[in-house]
Amino acid sequence: MTEYFTEAFVIDKKANGELDGLVVLYTKSLGRVTAKAKSLKKITSKLNGHLEPLNFVGCRLIEKSGFQIIDALTLHNNSHLRKDEQIYSQSLKLLRFVEVMTFDLQPDARFYAAIKKILEHFVDYKDKQKIIYFHLLKILGFDSTFALCARCQKKEVDFFKIDDHIFLCEKCSLKIPEGELILIK
Repeated sequence: MTEYFTEAFVIDKKANGELDGLVVLYTKSLGRVTAKAKSLKKITSKLNGHLEPLNFVGCRLIEKSGFQIIDALTLHNNSHLRKDEQIYSQSLKLLRFVEVMTFDLQPDARFYAAIKKILEHFVDYKDKQKIIYFHLLKILGFDSTFALCARCQKKEVDFFKIDDHIFLCEKCSLKIPEGELILIK
């Protein structure tokens, strides 16, 4: 059994059985981790309020046939992101992007720092979403500077489809549901 104490931000929280939960975290030292949280849905749970999506937490994890969250304490709850419905929706879309674009146990200090800074100042960036995703994609190795459209091989790409990790031009993106695309230009 190995114990870790790390800073992380909560990406998602899901039910796992009657009282337990699964929490997806992007940690500073481990990368993306899916961890069990015992008794998360109990009314007396001390972890539940800390493990809300968008929260930055300090957490203690143990690894024994998977990860389990032992302790969590909110360092910053990012309540400013929950005040405006549009900003909240964009913030959750960013978390989905992080979950889809990262792999378990693959830490990236630069990516973590960028996400932390973006969430702290997200309200300032609300009209600059394409710049955020362009920057994050570049950190992850998906630089659109020399990218071609995956369908027609056109050099001018405007969108990134996160589920397939492909770039698309404006014409080819019309066939894709809007929720699956990220505007990068």
